[in-house]
Order: sequence, then structure tokens, then C-alpha cells
Amino acid sequence: MKGANDIQWFLFIDADMGVINPNHLIEEWIDNNVNLILYNRIFNHEVMAGSYLAKNTPYSRKFLRFWASYELTLRFPIFGSDNGAIHNVLLELIFSGRISERKFCESIWKEVKNFDGLSIYVACVRNITGEATIWPNQLRILPKGKAWARDTWITDSMWSERDFILHGWQKRRINRITFGGWPSPFVSHYFNLSFCTNFNTVSLNWQYKDTFIRSNSEVEDWLDKAIINSRYDFKKHLKLVANQQKRNV
Repeated sequence: MKGANDIQWFLFIDADMGVINPNHLIEEWIDNNVNLILYNRIFNHEVMAGSYLAKNTPYSRKFLRFWASYELTLRFPIFGSDNGAIHNVLLELIFSGRISERKFCESIWKEVKNFDGLSIYVACVRNITGEATIWPNQLRILPKGKAWARDTWITDSMWSERDFILHGWQKRRINRITFGGWPSPFVSHYFNLSFCTNFNTVSLNWQYKDTFIRSNSEVEDWLDKAIINSRYDFKKHLKLVANQQKRNV
């Protein structure tokens, strides 16, 4: 980033993410009032670690370096890799005064052995961060369902004009009946890169199965149901956090 002075913003995406609808531009989500743009995942409490927008500034570079090396600063092995670490990083850099609360959440993280446990830790952190979505000149966290990307399995790979990028396109999970399994919405997975050099031909690479294309309202209904379920889960996990606090008293 530091050596790319001609680039103002960087988009980071996981290797299992891809554009489902090329009729969007990432500029739709850029906010020049902040340096980093993250987003809330729809189906759980996490801030998404696998995709973010970073403005090419000293603030962003410092934040990303701190996050990248975070595991080395901890005195215990962590579960959840960058998915877990981003939450503690937010507490350290944005909520630096909440030390005792962060250490309590860390005590939960230290004992995590699976994703259910990770959800309890994340609920602990999100209870501190609250509903705030923007810290001017620092970062913002986009609300559930309002980002440039979302998990594909929430709608079983169905999509609409509202969508831009889908997450979860892992080859080993395609057409699998498992968590994160997904049927392909494409007729063909072959992309002719020469089409990408011409605006009039680029869309030829996106050959869809008609049955996967749905209306915006239908997709929004699916997402709204997932958001409601995630809120119930959040309350459930907060009760487990409270139980842990009582045991520590």
C-alpha cells in the first residue's frame, strides 16, 4: 500500500469470494470520512474479517499491521484466526479505555475450542462496541445486509440485482449438503479474460442459471429472516457471557 501512491482505496476479499453481479461498482460503498470500512456479517455477530475497504493512509496501514501481527502479541493460542482477532483489535484500537472489559472477553476467547464458543466471545465484544457504526476519521462498520458482499449460503446461492459479491464459493463445498455448501448459480465456470478488456463484452462471462435469479424483495426477505435469527442468537450468547461474569465474581 505504501508504495502505491496512485491508489486511493484498496478492496480486500477472501479467496472464496467473487462477483455475482458486475453491474455494481465498489465506489458505491466508499466513505471518505473514514479510513477503513468493515461490515457486519448477517448470520452471526461477527465483524467480517474476510473483506474490507482500506484507504491508502498511515492510519489504515498501522491498523492492518497491528491486526496482521496480533496473534504474536497474545500469550495464549487463539481459535478463530483473523475472524476472532479483528474483534480484540477493535477493542484495543477503538475502545482502548475499556481495558477490564476487554480482558474479561479475552478470558472467554482463551477457552474457545469451537465456533459456538467463538460466538460467545464475539457477543462479549459486540456488547461493548454496541450499535455504533462510525468513528469519524477512523473506521465504520456497515450494518447487516448493507455491504458489498454477503454469505452465499444464506439464500442457497439465490441472488438479485441488489447483490454485488458473494462469499463462500469454496470448490470443496460446491453441491455439498454441509455448512457452507452451495449450488453454483452459473451455467459455466469458464471465464474468458479477453472479454474483460471491452465494456461491451465483459458481461458475457456471467452466464447464469435462470432459477437462481430472484427479485430484490425475495432476497431481502431471506436476509431479514437471517438477521432476526442472528439477534435471537445474540441474546442467547449474551446470557452465557453474563453467566461467565457471575462465575468470575
